[in-house]
Amino acid sequence: MKKRIISVPWMGEEYTRQLEKMLKSLDMEVILPEKSAESLKKAVQNSADMMCFPYKGVLANYINVLDRGANTLLMYDSCGECRLKHYYKIHEFTLKKLGYKDFEMYPITITNIVPTLKKLSGKSSAKVTKVVKQLISDIKKVDEEKWQWSDDKINIGIIGEIYTCCDERVNYQIEKKIRSHGANPYNASNLTQFIIESIKETFHLENKIGKTKYKKEANKYLNGKLGGHGRENIYNLLWMHDKGVDGIIHLLPLSCMPEATIEPYINDICQERKIPLLRLPIDETNSEANVDTRVETFIELIKRKKK
Repeated sequence: MKKRIISVPWMGEEYTRQLEKMLKSLDMEVILPEKSAESLKKAVQNSADMMCFPYKGVLANYINVLDRGANTLLMYDSCGECRLKHYYKIHEFTLKKLGYKDFEMYPITITNIVPTLKKLSGKSSAKVTKVVKQLISDIKKVDEEKWQWSDDKINIGIIGEIYTCCDERVNYQIEKKIRSHGANPYNASNLTQFIIESIKETFHLENKIGKTKYKKEANKYLNGKLGGHGRENIYNLLWMHDKGVDGIIHLLPLSCMPEATIEPYINDICQERKIPLLRLPIDETNSEANVDTRVETFIELIKRKKK
């Protein structure tokens, strides 16, 4: 293979820039995906109809960067029950069927990130470990600065599938829309939580890190592991209720089975505890104007109720 040109799927501006910074600190050449209607159209045409939008969006990212010279693709592995853990294999298969031959695909997990980046960069294990730790620290700092509870504005909690919640290209800049209507967004599905949950899943630390009371309550709704972020969304909703959340937006990819599974529980919890709820299923056919109208109406109704 020629000189490695690496790319990662886009997952929100701040997170993606942190990943880019980490890879460049290992002297890697990096290309980031550009938003492209043409790439997305090609990805949708070559995806199963009922595949969730994150699958199609990531495939569009790969098509875009391969067309621009990338030859080494990284893909996140949830390490859990979600079908996302299989996506990199299906993406690789589909891309080769589309005629992209000269590339390599690497799944990234909590346990393999250091040896994988060591192999790709040629740097020492110590150097790679140092930059990975710095990445986690930087991501945590981003989330701590971004997600603050407000004492003077209404707080709108965001729960749902993490890719849909974190990527403003997918969720039509939902956080910006919430702020533009004078409310404070609090996204419980953030990358820091994703990393913590992946570590717990890998090293069997269940119920030993944070929100223990709410996790025990969430367990009553489910018969074992669900996959995706279904269980996390239940206990984050319970936690935000006790924080005094004014409304909840449930973001999910259309056809996402974990999120569809917990819909009755989310509905019931919100109804019983009188929490306004707006659910936004996302796929490639959504209209931004429709999303904007629904978010504005939702927030204005909450403001009127509080008055």
